[in-house]
Amino acid sequence: MLTAIPADFYAFRVPQVPAQAELDEFLARAMVDVIVREEFAALLRSGERRLRIKQGFDPTRPNLHIGHAVGLRKLRQLARWGHEIVLIVGDWTTQIGDPTDKDETRPTMSHEQVLKNAQTYVEQFHMVVPRENSRIVFQSEWFAKFGLRDVIDLAGKFTAQQMLQREEFRKRMEKKTPIPIKDLLYPLLQAYDSVAIEADVEMGGTDQLFNILAGRELQAQLGQPPQQVFTVPLLEGLDGEKMSKSKPKTGIWLTDEPNEIYGKVMSIDDALMPHYYEWATELPWGEVKKINAALAQKQIPAKEAKERLAWQITSELHSPAAADAAKEAFARQFQKGEAPEDMPERVLGADGEREISYVDLLVRADIAKSKTQARQLLSQNGVMVDGNRVSIDGTLVPSGEHVVRVGKRNYTRIRFR
Repeated sequence: MLTAIPADFYAFRVPQVPAQAELDEFLARAMVDVIVREEFAALLRSGERRLRIKQGFDPTRPNLHIGHAVGLRKLRQLARWGHEIVLIVGDWTTQIGDPTDKDETRPTMSHEQVLKNAQTYVEQFHMVVPRENSRIVFQSEWFAKFGLRDVIDLAGKFTAQQMLQREEFRKRMEKKTPIPIKDLLYPLLQAYDSVAIEADVEMGGTDQLFNILAGRELQAQLGQPPQQVFTVPLLEGLDGEKMSKSKPKTGIWLTDEPNEIYGKVMSIDDALMPHYYEWATELPWGEVKKINAALAQKQIPAKEAKERLAWQITSELHSPAAADAAKEAFARQFQKGEAPEDMPERVLGADGEREISYVDLLVRADIAKSKTQARQLLSQNGVMVDGNRVSIDGTLVPSGEHVVRVGKRNYTRIRFR
């Protein structure tokens, strides 16, 4: 079982004072809000004491995507400067769910599932942030001791009007959709995390600013120095909207294979490349500025820029050799029209049939979840079998081996026995 690491487990080195240029880049690149900028910069420049930097996460699903890595790289830099990174596992806030402006309420998860997801998160967290100068804690370390009086005392620190200022709540109010009382508790619990660990700094995505500022305010009310705050932008996914754990098909995941990462980056909208170059790579800041300026002035072909971007991201998550191989595989598959060698395979029984409809083929091979979805794919002319586009009323002789392609990238090899 995943367990917390004591605060004194690691031998922390003396904080390092960053060079001015290095600090300037840290505070500018992939940064949105810095509160309070001058105070935060002064703390980092002084090197007088080790800062405790907090990030919390709710393990609602088991994997992290490259959008998460935007903030994780910030934490890695702070760890390299000798500061303490505290990753808080929201094993209590996950039970509530961070409020959104959507009508539906998040389903409650079991504590066992939360811990299972957390194990995966922590492993992937350390793909970016070093284990040195970082530790893991669980909210249950303090909330398991909370009683009703503690909850009432915490709720008394804020007003309903303050909570309803949060954008997600305002949208619900405008749409006249319900706001469960438990949703109002979420920012309070996240705020108390900062008090519990005595955070000096908290980092999160821009969608967490309200919660993080609540932590800053609660600390001040309880006599602690209010934490510094910085937020990072939310990277867009393949659909052009923010990358999200709830939309696995539109995300680029830290655990994706090299070919998958390369292909996904090549499929993003051209307009997203400046964000990806700045937020999702470790290319030198000066080089990123030059590339983005060239893109803005159309001095570099979009295809060339995207190939370089796909190679860079794949290389950082795996290796330069893996990125080279992924680039070659992509060229064979999409530029030369060759099918990939490592496509998934399905073995189906012919069951004495003389022919099988393409609708049934897609369903039986688990390519489509239902006949309705299969008909939709076929009606959109999005299915090819053995290099030939097939129609919704077509059939196939169920024998031998066939390659089915759906869309541009999804291949399946089907063998009949």
